[in-house]
Amino acid sequence: MKSAVQPDMVKIFRALSCKKRFAIVKLLLLQESCVGTIAEKLEASQSSVSQHLRVLRDAGLVEDYRCGYHIHYTANKKMLEQVVDGLSKMLNDVNNGAECPRKGKLCADQKKLASIRKD
Repeated sequence: MKSAVQPDMVKIFRALSCKKRFAIVKLLLLQESCVGTIAEKLEASQSSVSQHLRVLRDAGLVEDYRCGYHIHYTANKKMLEQVVDGLSKMLNDVNNGAECPRKGKLCADQKKLASIRKD
């Protein structure tokens, strides 16, 4: 399943590099929640959680919807699956000795990796 829009991996990893945001994504994978519930479970302020959710939403890792006065957040499982697929493809390319897109031959790092694996 390929999407026409590839995720911005740098933006995603930057968003996940914060332990608190990583914990929020893990929590939202288990169940949807509102800011107050997330803040309570993570022992953080609501304003802090709101800022973290904004970063995660901007990276496409979290989706939200309004229910009355509350905004509920869920993990964007499709985006997370695309990230996993992208990483898997990247590892497969390196393992299979994919050609360097700039020079049309194996990159120095790929040669080094291949020699380490042979040992």
